Formats: sequence, C-alpha cells, structure tokens
Amino acid sequence: MNLQFSGRRNGFKKYIKSLDKILLLVVIVTLALSLFAINSATFQQEINGRCMLIQSGGILLGFVFMLLISKIDYDLISDLWPYIALATSVVLVVTAFIAPDINGNRNWIMLGPANVQPSEFGKLCFAVTFSAHLTKIGEQLNKIKNVLALCIHFALYFIPILLQGDIGTALVYFGMFLIIMFVAGLRYRYFIVGAALATAAVPFVWDQMKNYQRERILYGFQPELDPLGRGYQPLVSRMAIGSGQFWGLGYKNGIQAQNVMLPEIHTDFIYAIVGEESGFIGSLVVILLLLAIIILIIRDAFKAKDQKGSYICIMIASMIMWQSIINIGMCIGVLPVIGVTLPFFSYGGSSVMSMLMAIGLVQAVCTKPDRALKFGMR
Repeated sequence: MNLQFSGRRNGFKKYIKSLDKILLLVVIVTLALSLFAINSATFQQEINGRCMLIQSGGILLGFVFMLLISKIDYDLISDLWPYIALATSVVLVVTAFIAPDINGNRNWIMLGPANVQPSEFGKLCFAVTFSAHLTKIGEQLNKIKNVLALCIHFALYFIPILLQGDIGTALVYFGMFLIIMFVAGLRYRYFIVGAALATAAVPFVWDQMKNYQRERILYGFQPELDPLGRGYQPLVSRMAIGSGQFWGLGYKNGIQAQNVMLPEIHTDFIYAIVGEESGFIGSLVVILLLLAIIILIIRDAFKAKDQKGSYICIMIASMIMWQSIINIGMCIGVLPVIGVTLPFFSYGGSSVMSMLMAIGLVQAVCTKPDRALKFGMR
C-alpha cells in the first residue's frame, strides 16, 4: 500500500512539474480581466446577471475539461483521427441544416436551456486530427497525393462551416491550415498554385455570396459608406476606443457601453469597451496577454516530445492568433465585421470552454509520458 501510494504521489508530482504553469497563470489573469470587462459591458442591461453566471460557469467547466484533457495522452485519441474527422464533419453538416438562422448564420444548436456552437469545439478536433495526419505522412508531405489528401481533410471541416454561413470561423480554420502547412514544410510552389486558384475563384465566390455577406465585406473596409447600417458597429466601436485616449474613461464609465449604444459589445466588441474604459494602456495589456499566451504555446511546441505534439501546439497558437487579429481588426474598423470572438475575453460559454480545452491540449503535450499506449490503425 505504501509503495502504491508513493508511486501515485510521485506521478502527481511529475504531472505538476510538467505543466506549463506560466501559461496557466497568464490564462487565469486573462480570464479574470475578461469577467470585469463583461460585467461592465452588460452592467446597464437586464442580461448582466445571466451573462456573468453563464461566463463564470463556462470558465469553471472549461477548467475541469482542461485538467481532464491534460491528463490524457493525445495518442489515444489522435490514432483514431480518420473517424474523428468524419464524425466532426457530419456534426458540422447537420448543424448547417438544423440550426436556426441567426443573423445569417446557422451555427448554433439549442440543447435545452443551453446554446452550443459545434464549430468552436471542431477547431480542437481539427488541430488533433490534422496534426496526426501530418505526422503519419511524415517526410512524404510534398507528394501530390498527400497534399490532396490533406486538402480533403481540411475540406471536411471547412465546407460545412461555409454551409453554416459563418465566414469568420471559416477564415480561422483556413488560417490554421495555412500556418501548419507552412510549418510542416510544404513547398512554396503549392502555395503559389493555391494562391492562383483562389484568385481565379474570387469572382465565382463573390457571385455565390448572399447580399448581407457582400455588404459586411464592403462596409467592413469602408464603414463610412453606411454609417447607420452595416458600418454602424465598426464606427461606434472605433469611436469608443478613440474616446478612451491614453488612460480611459474609467471602469463602468464608458459612454458607448453604459448607454448601450454598441450592439454585441459583450461578445464581438468586448475590445471596444476595454479601449474606452481603460484607454491605450488597457488595450495594450489585452494584446500583450494574448501575445504572451501565443508565445508560450509556441515555446511548448519546441519542447514537445514528438512531432505530433508540436503540430498540435502550433495549430492552437495559430487559432488564437487569427481570432485575435480578426476580432481586434473588426473593433478598430479595418476588417469586416464577421462575428469572430476575442479569445478568452469575449462572452460565450462555447467560446471560453473551447479555449480552455485548447489549453488543456497544450498541457497534454507538456505532460505527455515518454511511452504511451496507442490504438493501432488497421
């Protein structure tokens, strides 16, 4: 009994020692600040109590899932990557057809009192399955048949997201795909051919887009053309951030937020309230925290015990990076408003839980044992 207890204690100590504790600390600080921002953003609205309860619950559940995932050897899951990719694709396709239309998107499933966005959790499946696929191919990446197989793998996630009408999330998946292919060593000629094909397809894609999607893009880059319509949110968001100047107007003193002048300020435009109430300093702190998380995850990629773990970390880091760039770009009026949340900061149970589960995957890479049980593919 003593030997068994001692073994468990040593195993727990090794697990704690292997965790990226600095990453965990930065994430905790970021989430604490996000709760203050969400509380201020909804302070003058009836949804304040509900939002705080759901976000706090999402964070707590997210930490539970993060710890559970960090204890799992990802080889046990990733060896089943073909089945996971197909199952996730089916869920995303079904969502596109059964989900209600909300602002042109069909990406939310109603499960009783809870609304779930499968595409948020699909990013984690994509990171695991695509990393496993790349690892299996190994040094044969640049063979045409393998490049086509990887493109089909990507399409299993990308096309259902497009069917949902969620351009923002589709761009995040696409960004993850580009970065991991570059990191894995795909030759430049494939990128050149891909860019040429994408350019040739632009007129066709534009013709297939719905009017509201075209307007989002056009007025996203030039919101002044429709200040009371599609351009209203980016213009008011830009005004809020600018009015914060260097130090901000003070907590719960934001003009746009406290007078409920900016729609979706607690979700897509949470960065605007940070800029208005905390000024340049607060805005910079948010960027530095997100940058620190990305850098720490990339550091874990270099320290990973195997190539698969390194790829998983790179894909998680690229996911956070692209979401941050798109969201902040939306808020300052230089990118179209396409419904991408700010990682760890924006309100949303699915969003915060998926982000914490992603951190759990990174921690699983850090704590991976040297030898692990695997499911053999036959």
